[in-house]
Amino acid sequence: MIVVAVQGCRGGTGASSIVAGLAQALVQAGERVLCIDLDPHNLLRLHFNHDWHDDRGWANAVNAGQAWHTHSFALGSLLHFLPYGYGDSESSAAMQSASQGDAWSRRLRELDGDTYRWVLLDMPVTAFTRRQDDSLTDMVLTVAHADPACHALLARREFHETDYLLVNRFAPSSALQNDLYTLWQAQYSDWLLPWTIHRDEAMFEALAHKQSIIAHRPDSLAAQGVRNLASWLLARHEEAA
Repeated sequence: MIVVAVQGCRGGTGASSIVAGLAQALVQAGERVLCIDLDPHNLLRLHFNHDWHDDRGWANAVNAGQAWHTHSFALGSLLHFLPYGYGDSESSAAMQSASQGDAWSRRLRELDGDTYRWVLLDMPVTAFTRRQDDSLTDMVLTVAHADPACHALLARREFHETDYLLVNRFAPSSALQNDLYTLWQAQYSDWLLPWTIHRDEAMFEALAHKQSIIAHRPDSLAAQGVRNLASWLLARHEEAA
């Protein structure tokens, strides 16, 4: 079982869109996938057309003393999705503790390795400043835009061997983005993935239709970038095996 944490270096980088698209790209390759939303904003469900008024999720289950995976949902035979859910203000402190890396390390060890090949974690932005325990994940994928805000934040980030940097919503016609991307190729050569996710209106349209980019516009440039990511992950772990 391979655990990949996906996080934005700031809000609005499209990390949840990447998680949803990557999950369905892996499913199309015949892989068994579990997506877990660890962000209290609970927005990953929008990409899977999950009922906005359904407040169930792992946080509710933990708060009620139930098994953490009680409120998972099957999206076909190969993909399962576990929302964050909603909690009241009194349970917020408990959820802070329940969201810590050591708690999730224990939970993920409970999973049957034959049930899921991949576990994708949609991390909150706050996780960017505190590196997850290496025992929790096999890889941390940081999603960034080639803009000055992300550039400043990345300069404060300590990258580890299992960290990778993905540039999302890249516009080749932008001189500033090209300059920053060239700089990052030099500064973060060991971690920067060798392709970008193209800035594509199809990605925004997909969310409006409550779908992943793979389901909504598989022919789009953004979808091709996500499939490149899935192919890279599959190849990387086949080599490791």
